[in-house]
Amino acid sequence: MKKLTLVPLTLILVLLLNGCNPTALTSYQLDSSLPKLNNVKAVAGSTSVAFEWQSLANKGLDGVNIYRTEGDGTVYSRTKQLVKIGTVSSRFSSHYVDTGLHQNGQYTYTFTTIRGGYESAHGKVIDVKTLPPFDSVTFFQAFQKSPSAIKLIWRPHSDKRVKMYKIERSINGQQWKWVDSVKHRMMSEFIDTYVAPGNSYAYRIIAVGFDDSISKPSTVVTILAR
Repeated sequence: MKKLTLVPLTLILVLLLNGCNPTALTSYQLDSSLPKLNNVKAVAGSTSVAFEWQSLANKGLDGVNIYRTEGDGTVYSRTKQLVKIGTVSSRFSSHYVDTGLHQNGQYTYTFTTIRGGYESAHGKVIDVKTLPPFDSVTFFQAFQKSPSAIKLIWRPHSDKRVKMYKIERSINGQQWKWVDSVKHRMMSEFIDTYVAPGNSYAYRIIAVGFDDSISKPSTVVTILAR
């Protein structure tokens, strides 16, 4: 198993200023003659960030290493550590997509160029914020249809990124739990048949996108089962 390379951001900022990088920070050896990768463009999605840079094909390089701050992605911090999250091992490639990120998360990236077992000094440090959760489901209502059944209805979400809905339920004020999923954006009802009279049932809906992004939770509807 490969070891993760941890690099303090404060040290990287120093490296950006003086071009010096202790070899202990990475499995690659520093070659300060290798060009830095400073011209990188970033485009943020909900749970991913795409990067593009100018072609390295004519510079005698093998590719690029990508570094990112680890953690919950809640704040930008130059004191966090960077982890090498990927390597683009072709000099002809000029794109990379980092996936599985938090929505509305804040991340810091930097890149190095590589050739053989050598690595350039770190290039430009880039702060990126992913997109926030999209709007919640509207017109959400619940009706008790029988002693053992509650019907939920809502307005189909207008955002075409939505692939399904998650139904969550709380019984008698306890923690929220997933009940089921409704697998089509235009489907707008769910019937809960696990209902017992005398209990209070609270429901909320979360829309889920094709990239597994989520919406804000809907308003909560509550029914005292009879």
